[in-house]
Amino acid sequence: MLSTIFIGSIFIYSACVAAPPDQQATGLMTSFGTGKIKVRLYSDYFCGPCRATEPRIEPIIKRLVQDNTINLTFIDAPFHKYSSLYARHFLFILKEKKDFIHALSVRALLFDMAKENLTETEKIEEYLKNKGVKIKPFDVKPLFSVFEGYLREDNIDSTPTCVIEHNGKKEIFKGGDNILKSLEGLKL
Repeated sequence: MLSTIFIGSIFIYSACVAAPPDQQATGLMTSFGTGKIKVRLYSDYFCGPCRATEPRIEPIIKRLVQDNTINLTFIDAPFHKYSSLYARHFLFILKEKKDFIHALSVRALLFDMAKENLTETEKIEEYLKNKGVKIKPFDVKPLFSVFEGYLREDNIDSTPTCVIEHNGKKEIFKGGDNILKSLEGLKL
């Protein structure tokens, strides 16, 4: 059942992508840090376990990014009907201001909005404006294409999921506790 939902969600996500990734997309505006360890964090703003996990891992990823231990990429998985809408707005926010601490705070806002089930563009943008968050709309298709490639490459079928690549080895961790332990294991 979950794989059927996943395939359907990829189709919805794919419907937003037509253009091949361009040079700008490969810079991945959702990536932070210059560490040699690559970390991809897959989540969905409408996922209860993701909402519970994010505050628990935030202090760890914050330190790992700031210490340049990791290169962290946030990838919004399109498992819910409105996930692509939220992913698009996250990208709009980062286009206006790409800053790691800002990204963490707006992710928390997006999780709150999803919990309130805000699903109309106008209401989402009004909520963000009221919180002082600016957006800069642009064509997200190239980035969505890159994200779709990662979703397929990493065989992501649930959230939260964390992929850690280091020294030619890739490990996948699912669920909040496993993700937390895996990130704690990266401490210097």
